Amino acid sequence: MRVLALTHRVPFPPDKGDKIRTFNLLSRLATRCEVHLAALAEPPSDVAHAARLRRVFASVTLAPLDLRVQRVRALPALLSSTPLTVPVFHSARLEAEVDALVRELRPDVIYAESSSMAPYALRHPRVPLVMDFVDADSAKWSAYAERAGFPMRFVHRREARTLAAFERHVAGRAAISVVTAERERELFAAIAPGCDVRALPNGVDTAYFAPAAHPAADASAVFFGAMDYQANVEAAEFLVRAVLPKVRVEHPSFRVVLAGSNPAAAVRVLADVPGVTVTGFLPDLRDVVRGCAVCAIPLRVARGVQNKVLEAMAMGVPVVCSPGAAEGVDAEPGVHLAVASVSDDGTATAEVIATLLRDRARAAALAAAARERVVASHGWEPRAAQLHELLAEAVRGPASARA
Repeated sequence: MRVLALTHRVPFPPDKGDKIRTFNLLSRLATRCEVHLAALAEPPSDVAHAARLRRVFASVTLAPLDLRVQRVRALPALLSSTPLTVPVFHSARLEAEVDALVRELRPDVIYAESSSMAPYALRHPRVPLVMDFVDADSAKWSAYAERAGFPMRFVHRREARTLAAFERHVAGRAAISVVTAERERELFAAIAPGCDVRALPNGVDTAYFAPAAHPAADASAVFFGAMDYQANVEAAEFLVRAVLPKVRVEHPSFRVVLAGSNPAAAVRVLADVPGVTVTGFLPDLRDVVRGCAVCAIPLRVARGVQNKVLEAMAMGVPVVCSPGAAEGVDAEPGVHLAVASVSDDGTATAEVIATLLRDRARAAALAAAARERVVASHGWEPRAAQLHELLAEAVRGPASARA
């Protein structure tokens, strides 16, 4: 089977959510069939990873994209019914490259990752399409709109509305659509009724994300991820501004580590709070995560399966997360992770963290059960096998057409 895979970012290094999913799925898929990768290089410097990716894929085509320029160019779309996502991720160069690849390779199927890559695939209706939406992005923009002020509330609401219509159109054209969790599949059932949408959850490399020999003994919590992503910025501020002071009532030495690349100004300023460390980019986050007693993931906006939840569970660090961050993870609250509301002033999250810092036996039991569950349920190999079967099913076509 010859697969043309379209991704909205270069899937290397696999150091953030979308890249982790894409690289682990596609690199394993490439051991099962012939995979040709075409991707946007955002930031443009990611073209440097082409040589590394050519060791994995049959061919690699990268087109540089500067999001700062693209966002300005996309502004006229505000006067149309087109979601800003489409022009922001439009590249005439990649469009021409994909057209040429389809002509020359005659792929059996196209796999497109994220709605921003759908326009490149829809230009070739004769090639079956498996559309990996990952998450219902329109729902994410709707959630942003609820908390944004004017004028961004208007922009976010418009994006939610227009992107939902676009998602419906794309799902209607795709042979099979994919999302990361059952909750997202249910959302798509409402957005695109009658379309074939399946859940393909994220996995985790349990050998790479192994536990430390001994758990951290101090009173500490870590939150990690791309620190310029709006949902992560909000969670970091909530953890420091609302949760940390309440935990310190019982644990005065409690410290917080915010680990991840490209910290936004709102995150950098949190380093001025005593006991708070903002690491910035680290080539390997594992030691930082394993060096804390708790992993706190208080995300208000969380779509699909959160890789950071799976990774912390795999590393044997007790996880305290929001209900949204727990969705999609095969884990039972209170057994494999702790869930606390983030709709209050931080009291619920602070109480759960303080309890785990006080009851280390309880924290250790939670961590051990989490590690066991991740090993049993969230490996990448079965996920790649599932993707392979979905692609093969799209190539075969509907059962009615084969009858």
